[in-house]
Amino acid sequence: MPVPFGGREDGEDAGWSDFLRMKAVAQPMDLELLADTCEGLEIERQRWGLAQVLHLLGGSAPGTAPANCSAPQIKAMWAGLLADSGAYESAAMALLPARSVYTCGRLGDGGHIAQVVLPGGVGAHSRGANTLSMAIVAALLRALGREAPPNGAAH
Repeated sequence: MPVPFGGREDGEDAGWSDFLRMKAVAQPMDLELLADTCEGLEIERQRWGLAQVLHLLGGSAPGTAPANCSAPQIKAMWAGLLADSGAYESAAMALLPARSVYTCGRLGDGGHIAQVVLPGGVGAHSRGANTLSMAIVAALLRALGREAPPNGAAH
């Protein structure tokens, strides 16, 4: 059976969830602002939105040798490569922890919606994004913000 990208055979996420949580703990308001921005981006700005998300989550810099990166950083690099190739929905999906639950779709008015529930059970949604990729990213960012304790306090 194939192993999920970035995951292990036992279904665990090789640190991806912890990596996302570590990068987001102190900044739930930043995550919400970026989610709002991503929802409003037009189709031609999806790459910019994904670049902002990868930067905020601490993806490695372009040109960094994979041998010098952790498994989560390599996963972030792959998400960046997908975005660079125009596979925006695939890039957004690559950011999701392997054990997360998600739903997404398109509304009658052309807007896109998504809901993401992280492995710990915290979830959030996006409604009315201009593109599916940005709906997924906005829901993920909001879920991470809700999962993060306020002001970096312990859970």
